[in-house]
Amino acid sequence: MRAVRVVRQGEPVDAIEVRDDVDVPEPGPGQVRVAVAAASLNFGDVARCRGGVAAVMAQPPFTLGMDVAGVVEAAGEGAEHWVGRRVVGMSPQSLGGLAEKALAGSVFDAPPELDDAEAAAFTLPFHVSYLALHERAALQPGETVLVRGGASAVGTAAIQLARAAGATVIATAGGPDKTRLCAELGAEVTIDHTTADVFDAVMDATGDRGADVIFDPIGGEQTETLWTCGALGGRYLAVGFNDDPESGLTGRPLRKLSMANMSVLGVLLAYLDTPRDFRRFGINAFPPATGERVHAALLELVASGSIRPVVGRRIGMDDVAGALADHAARRTTGRTVVVLG
Repeated sequence: MRAVRVVRQGEPVDAIEVRDDVDVPEPGPGQVRVAVAAASLNFGDVARCRGGVAAVMAQPPFTLGMDVAGVVEAAGEGAEHWVGRRVVGMSPQSLGGLAEKALAGSVFDAPPELDDAEAAAFTLPFHVSYLALHERAALQPGETVLVRGGASAVGTAAIQLARAAGATVIATAGGPDKTRLCAELGAEVTIDHTTADVFDAVMDATGDRGADVIFDPIGGEQTETLWTCGALGGRYLAVGFNDDPESGLTGRPLRKLSMANMSVLGVLLAYLDTPRDFRRFGINAFPPATGERVHAALLELVASGSIRPVVGRRIGMDDVAGALADHAARRTTGRTVVVLG
């Protein structure tokens, strides 16, 4: 079958080849095999190409891709009921999705209102944003949410979910086109971080109170600035680390959190009954039942028109390397989706 493969470590344009001789994977217990109609790119794919620190690493050769949409054509033991259904899902170890056939472990019914590209852009951004805002931060109507990277796939999802929950949204993004997208999605205040002082802009927007919830899918050097932007008792959501060369393993001084009287809430998108070996490593995932409940809530929001994935670009397999280079250079908005079907 055809697949997007990392054959050596380096920049995406040097590391990626589209191969047509990749073996079709066989689903194990609890897994399904999807005839992929569309699959989305993830910023972590850039780190995996480079061989840098990412949440999940692999040694070449391997197939990229995490989020997929398509029809289930085969299933392992315990997942037979998915055969023939149109689904969205996440590939095991966040690898293998950019292929004509892909395995998926966490599987959900695809929202019928979304086409295949939108469905492929749906799962990770909206599930992780819902987990962050509702399961971890317990967001309340009337609170203020500061969304960093508001024009990214996860940022656009967070803006929409926060607005649907009755919150006021302040969004940061780089440049007028990206801040305009944030405003169109419902952000009452937008901040161009390339030209404005984020701290002053947040204080001006909140009357010096600060944001109740800070949603950060990027991490890196701006993290400590965001910690100064919280309200008394504010909640900082550590959602992602795309701007951190150590993928979030860089140390941060706790003194600033202590001075700010702020809580830090970690967020991991994974649904499994966590075995003890994973717990020893530090992973304590939400159980599968949480994923089902979150997905049901998201389906209702899609059906009501409250949320919709932002697909910035639809491409083919041969365009993946160039598209990931654009991701690395922050030249994208929303989700870039590879259309196969």
